[in-house]
Amino acid sequence: MNFPHSPVMLRSAIKGLNIVHGGTYVDCTFGRGGHSENILKSLGNDGKLIAIDKDKDAEDYAKNNFIKDKRFIFEKNNFSNIVNIVEKHTKTNKVDGILLDLGVSSPQLDDASRGFSFMKEGPIDMRMDRATHMTALLWLQEATIEEISKVLKKYGEEKYSFRIAKAIKIAIEDNNLKTTLDLSKIISDCYPKKESIKKNPATKSFQAIRIFINKELQELEKILDDCLKVISIKGRLVVISFHSLEDRIVKNFINKYSSGKNIIRKLPITNINQNILLKKIKIPLKATEEEIQENIRSRSARLRVAERI
Repeated sequence: MNFPHSPVMLRSAIKGLNIVHGGTYVDCTFGRGGHSENILKSLGNDGKLIAIDKDKDAEDYAKNNFIKDKRFIFEKNNFSNIVNIVEKHTKTNKVDGILLDLGVSSPQLDDASRGFSFMKEGPIDMRMDRATHMTALLWLQEATIEEISKVLKKYGEEKYSFRIAKAIKIAIEDNNLKTTLDLSKIISDCYPKKESIKKNPATKSFQAIRIFINKELQELEKILDDCLKVISIKGRLVVISFHSLEDRIVKNFINKYSSGKNIIRKLPITNINQNILLKKIKIPLKATEEEIQENIRSRSARLRVAERI
């Protein structure tokens, strides 16, 4: 419950939200409240912060450390349900800013019992919401070689996906797959000894399985569309992503609604403005050296900001 955590790209995220004192904001990925704490510091007495997280540990932390602040509301829920959550806690059904810090949180990664880390021994779990049934191990046991290979290639861009999937299924048949370190070794052994790689060989596969198990990309696509329904005019959307697939989805979404590029070219030019709902806000996409020193996870972070118009 008390793993140390420094929020990723904190200053850039707060700046991107452009917080007004009496505004209403949503932190869609509360984690251990690093971003929430600093949003509250920027809010006045009439402001409101709605924090969302589907992790029970995050809910417990919020209740123990934040709930006394009358401006703070916590919802244990999927952020893809943001429309219903905003309707529940606001009179106008609108908010002035939304923050999305995607992927696994540092506390989840640091806790070996959650099964997200390929460097610490724990159960092969990877569920962000432990109330759900399907663990990573259960899925690997039930899936075919082809299904595992497809997930590793699609969500992890893993070039040895089939070789790894086959090795995983053999290990399961031999009862040799029980912990995250077992899985990490199986994946690493599938890489040619002579191949030089910068990251741990298990990085892509663990990432792919986690994304698939938690349906992360599907939830991201849904919430981005729903953000347009609940963000007030001049309100901000700030998204921090750590994976190229996530960042691509966010980038394409912002481009779509800030340039009208999805409008058929043959339509009259006067119709293009009907699709322009966002304005890009230009701030650094990558973490500063200081931010990276504060949290090493910031190395792979990309931050994008858009304003509702």
